[in-house]
Amino acid sequence: MKTVSGFLIVCLAPALCAQTRPPTIDPTYGFPVPKPVSAPKKLPLDAKWIWSDAGSAVIGGSQTETFTFSRSFSLREAPSKAAAYVTADNFFVLFVNGKKIGMTTPEPNNDFVWDTARRYDIASALTAGTNTIRIEAVNAGGPGGVLARFEINGAPALFTDKTWKVEGTNHNAVELGDAGMDPWGGRLKGWPVPIRLEPDYLRHLTMFAVGYSDVKDPTAFSGLESVKKGSTARIRINRRGTGETSFVLDFGQELTGRVKVTADKDARITIGTGESREEAINKPWTNTQVSLRAAEPAFTPYTAMRFAKISFETSARFTFTFDHLYYPVEYKGRFECSDPLLTRIWYMGANTVHLCMQEDIWDAPKRDRMRWMGDLHVEAEVINNVFFDKFLLEQTMQRLRSDAQGPKPPNQLPNSHVNGIPGYSCAWLCGLADFHRHVGDFEYLKKQHELILSMLEYFEGEMDANGLFANKRGQWPFVDWAPEFNGDTPFARMATHLFFTKAVKEAAFLLAELGDNQNAAKYRNLAADLTRCAQQNFADANGVFGDRRQSNAMAIYSGVANDEQKAAIWNAVLNPNSKAWEIQATPYYNNYVIFAMSMAGHTQEAVDFIRKYWGGMLAQGATSWWEGYDPKWPKEDFHRHLNADNDNGYFVSLSHGWSSGPTSFLTERVLGVRPVAGGFREAVIEPDLGDLSFAEGDVPTPFGLLKVRAEKQSDGMKIVCTVPSGMTAQIANQTRECVLDGKTVQSAKPKLGPGRHVVILRT
Repeated sequence: MKTVSGFLIVCLAPALCAQTRPPTIDPTYGFPVPKPVSAPKKLPLDAKWIWSDAGSAVIGGSQTETFTFSRSFSLREAPSKAAAYVTADNFFVLFVNGKKIGMTTPEPNNDFVWDTARRYDIASALTAGTNTIRIEAVNAGGPGGVLARFEINGAPALFTDKTWKVEGTNHNAVELGDAGMDPWGGRLKGWPVPIRLEPDYLRHLTMFAVGYSDVKDPTAFSGLESVKKGSTARIRINRRGTGETSFVLDFGQELTGRVKVTADKDARITIGTGESREEAINKPWTNTQVSLRAAEPAFTPYTAMRFAKISFETSARFTFTFDHLYYPVEYKGRFECSDPLLTRIWYMGANTVHLCMQEDIWDAPKRDRMRWMGDLHVEAEVINNVFFDKFLLEQTMQRLRSDAQGPKPPNQLPNSHVNGIPGYSCAWLCGLADFHRHVGDFEYLKKQHELILSMLEYFEGEMDANGLFANKRGQWPFVDWAPEFNGDTPFARMATHLFFTKAVKEAAFLLAELGDNQNAAKYRNLAADLTRCAQQNFADANGVFGDRRQSNAMAIYSGVANDEQKAAIWNAVLNPNSKAWEIQATPYYNNYVIFAMSMAGHTQEAVDFIRKYWGGMLAQGATSWWEGYDPKWPKEDFHRHLNADNDNGYFVSLSHGWSSGPTSFLTERVLGVRPVAGGFREAVIEPDLGDLSFAEGDVPTPFGLLKVRAEKQSDGMKIVCTVPSGMTAQIANQTRECVLDGKTVQSAKPKLGPGRHVVILRT
């Protein structure tokens, strides 16, 4: 066992942990990466989530709508037993042969009425001959779906699928996916058969509670001291009255998986989970009533959590552990600097993204448990710099693009933007370029060729006669959870136009890498046109792009802002003393803010902001980065006050990959290592230490690790680097004198071949 940064880490491979461990709380750090074990798996025949093709998309939908789905079937005789299992996001009414059987309605303090399937006995409503099932479903916003399974005399008889009719139309229902699909499968309770099989590339690790609190009826408990030993918690409960007997288990850090419990005799308990203690107590994300059989394990649903409130209804001896589900990766990248806080922040971002690497790369392992390309744009660069994992990243990007394309051939226009968000189409193009620069999987890139072109053409259809993004297709121009950036507003259109300018430049780079020089030239010209339009229509007389951080950060990040405008933007907006900082921005968009600050020549101020902002989360006890945060928000019962999705409360994720930007920033802008050609064939090394005395790290490339250490000297900087064979690196030298391997060189950007090099930059 090890205690790291105040958290208990139980290592199942002690020999692997004998090495010096960096400040990460990832319990899988140092574990081997096994090859996936393929085994034939098959889910039982089951229902599909369905919806109308006239309704909201399963991802990115936002409409409020009602559809009625119906299906007729025949029976030779009336059954003696029949059951219906039904749920709908958000609500439903079930009719059998015109008889109202059951329904769901809004419930106070419960935004997820759909997460429990309702079971109804329907035998009395069925007859010999033709029977008709009707489900009236209401979607109150976001994804819409209906799921139903009907069993007759104990055997499956009817499922929701594409054969169901959408009443009032000439269409059948559209199948959205299996019962276990996201965003629903991870929360769905009460379903009579398994709804998803975990991929064979995921692994399990047993973790243990490290503390407890909030004991109700303490005289009923014995064995609480076992909780703090970093082993299986063994608790005996002897209930003596009718009052509440409960306590809260603390597993010490954010984990992904499920609580495992056994009892020495039949017993009943309720387990409520939460990422914070207050969530587990006040509004559990999952709240599971567990009926235990002697010595048989039971589990809560898979989720992300740290705390579990256990309420005991019967006396017994119980054991508790946590089944941590994770994607095995190796920490190939490394970062360390003279400020331990920044080093810890780097590893915290890596751990946060690792928690999000599950069946796909999700935005968060608690909610939405979905592929979102904006989130992935931040997460993917962390994966490139830390894990250098191709499989899950390629799979997730491909699925996101396929979701948008639908059944159409790749050379035809897609059905929608990626995730139904124009800016996320930009993020797909930019993320693909980032990935190619780091990894250089040309076979994968070739498969994207037509998809790149069709997405560019689709986006061009969004532009007005003046060459500006006009949201002609009426999709969701989301930029950030901040005023005027999450709806169709001038600010959102401006930021999306600027992001598209960046995406077109990146697409031109990819097309050139593919040898499609004609289209590469075409889109370089389009990028120049988009830049001119942005300059003419968005920049004011001072060269500032509105008065908000988001739009100005994207003006710099996209390369639209020139040097004079960068200085003006810094003075008016990005300077942390400006009024723009009084208006909300999420950790997601603050990723673009810190990169823009550095690109404007203010890396030190960006580092100071990282210390204050992400360090502020750490000071409040974060074990992974939160979805929403502002240092001004209340600290007492902090989780209740976090804001995202235009609302605040416990639903906000405490482990969200889109908040992990500082990890890439510290590698790329402080250590200063960035690829500039496909597959890391060429790299730039441009350390920007500011008030740090040193920074060092390893950056994974297809050729091996590029190792760099930069440290201040009295008259400049010393850089020691090891360049792998197969690539070159360029020192960004803006000093008066450069000494390379003991020889003075005149080049402003000296190139380094493979091997170890010592560079002295004197100011």
